[in-house]
Amino acid sequence: MSERRTKIVATLGPATDDPQILRDMMRAGVDGVRINCSHGTKEDWLRRAWMARDVAASVGRHVAVMFDLQGPKIRLHQECVPVDLVEGDKITVVGDPNAPAASGSLVVDWPGVVDAAVPGTSELVIGDGAPRIAIMERTKQTLVGTCVIPGEALPRRGAFLTHAHVDRMALSTKDRDDVRTAIDAGADFIALSFVNQADDIEELRKLLGGTGIRIIAKIETLSAIDNLDAIVEATDAVMVARGDLGVEAGVARVPLLQKRIITAAGHAGKLVITATQMLESMSDSPEPTRAEASDVANAVMDGTSCVMLSGETATGRYPVETVRQMAAIAANAQEGVIPMGVDMTTPGITVAESVMRAAVFLARDIKAAALVIPTATGGSVRAAAKFRPRRPIVALCADANVARHLALEWGVIPEPLHQRPDESVEALVERCLLRAQRRLELMDGERVVLTSGPQVAHPGATSLIAVHRIEGDYT
Repeated sequence: MSERRTKIVATLGPATDDPQILRDMMRAGVDGVRINCSHGTKEDWLRRAWMARDVAASVGRHVAVMFDLQGPKIRLHQECVPVDLVEGDKITVVGDPNAPAASGSLVVDWPGVVDAAVPGTSELVIGDGAPRIAIMERTKQTLVGTCVIPGEALPRRGAFLTHAHVDRMALSTKDRDDVRTAIDAGADFIALSFVNQADDIEELRKLLGGTGIRIIAKIETLSAIDNLDAIVEATDAVMVARGDLGVEAGVARVPLLQKRIITAAGHAGKLVITATQMLESMSDSPEPTRAEASDVANAVMDGTSCVMLSGETATGRYPVETVRQMAAIAANAQEGVIPMGVDMTTPGITVAESVMRAAVFLARDIKAAALVIPTATGGSVRAAAKFRPRRPIVALCADANVARHLALEWGVIPEPLHQRPDESVEALVERCLLRAQRRLELMDGERVVLTSGPQVAHPGATSLIAVHRIEGDYT
């Protein structure tokens, strides 16, 4: 048995608009699809989301749909005069085009830039990392900086202010509109861009209300790194958004920051996605580079729940081949995953987590073929996935929404299982074993660890662990 445990998210785009291509991608290993709200129209997103639902149903898979919000975009003002900066140049930065400033100043299309900057710490990063300006001083209406990385500053070019000091990053009007589209599309996850602190997540959570959509906090700013533990606690999942994180922090720091984010999410039992340029060369080539294969494998061995494809599938020439390569790399690397552990003396551990950890350790000790977990909300399954068991977790879900949420969890195989009226616990347990046996093609005599409660699949009721041997009577 060789079930791949690290999941794959693929971005949808023009290259995936043929239903047959998307069907082949799902068969090759896609567990979730991403709608990038920075590109395309509302009509494009709805069409692709609904097509993904239809295709997933046709191949018998639970596939999660994620909407990725654009977030607030800072740009140089359209009236900004182009300037070619060299290292050591002094330059002023203003956020109001009407503010008095020296000729040739950089005008940022964000009135709050002056107040948000932290002199001596913040840097204004333009484009993909060049030019880069260290902010040294602040007056009432301007910033004074020194160019530390040369480059050309052009009107409407995107920009970042590192270590920005803001009370809260409010959702833009576009983001709010896109959230409503995501709700209309029946999204399972929404990824929130440019999260700086835990409070940023609450506005989106209030907007989502009781929809059940889970929030992914994208970690792509140094402020988010500074507040990482609080953000992880407040969110449902995190994404290592290496593109913008690399622009802000510098590419040399990304590998260790990636490990830090994955570790923080893992210890909290939160879903974590590693993204950006994982198999970038496959946008134009049918095979990845050796360096890309190592990059994906290292993310897998770090314990990431998911690896994500962006332009490789959205606009690339080889979307199906890219998914196949990523699945193969992830499957080969997964034996190097170090199981996440939690000290039993750590305060705050829940009863459910303690039960599930015991189940994972029991499965390991008896070399069980799988863990079988009936679940109403997915909480017990996430608690088991936290410990990165070596065997698959078969999550038996009465709710299709829960099944799709669990589709991105490490090592989890979501399967439908509806409890019948007046069905006894014994009868339901037997059906659970039958479902696991058929899904994993288990042989007679193999053992599984099954968790349940006084009411199987009742929220928060998991309290029992049992070892069952697969018998011929289940076939």
